[in-house]
Amino acid sequence: MDLFYAPPEAISGDVLTLVGDERHHAVTVLRKKAGDTLYAIDGEGTCYTARILEISKSTLKARIEAKEYEPEPLTHITIAISLTKTSDRFENFLEKATELGVSEIIPMLTARTVSRPREDQRQSKLERWRKIVLAAAKQSQRYRLPKLHPITTFEAVLRRNDELRVLPYEFSRKKIALSFVGKRVLFVIGSEGGFTPEEVEAALQAGFEEISLGRTILRVDTAGIFVAAMVRAEELRQA
Repeated sequence: MDLFYAPPEAISGDVLTLVGDERHHAVTVLRKKAGDTLYAIDGEGTCYTARILEISKSTLKARIEAKEYEPEPLTHITIAISLTKTSDRFENFLEKATELGVSEIIPMLTARTVSRPREDQRQSKLERWRKIVLAAAKQSQRYRLPKLHPITTFEAVLRRNDELRVLPYEFSRKKIALSFVGKRVLFVIGSEGGFTPEEVEAALQAGFEEISLGRTILRVDTAGIFVAAMVRAEELRQA
């Protein structure tokens, strides 16, 4: 089922409007026409079944005929993850985290983060990342888009007050003995060079729980995907 994106501001009463890339894909790629049915998500948990009313050069309008609601995930997963040296690894993480139902993604700068976009570059990067997240949500039939934060410093992430805050890092030997299901969980994932000793100490002093992800060293994107899948696997075991 092809899904389109109609954010809340594109919905008025029982009519939704597609513009830009969404309209182009529906009309030019899929050859949708007046009278056809389409399915659109609002990114906040609702999928609309709608019938196309009219198509203009800039918009597609459709009347909503039915709604399907996707509840909030059982576990609210937030992953703060260092930017990677190559953009493809970070973008791979964004795609897989969206598929795995992560609720919030925080692109993070740590002491050893190599990629440090200038302030004037950050908005364009955020817009590209949002497109990747949206494409992954539509491909995986997910009705909720994860909240994608602006680039944030490690120090600012430490000040968050999530119910459970977890620090996986390569020199920890602490086995995973935590239960994540049903909680608001924050994971912080360091850069290719790992966290500095000072960062680890700051996180522990701030109340973070350290865990090991095994004896092998995982790449940044792999570690982020690992923790998301770990929580989802625990949910499935308890279902």
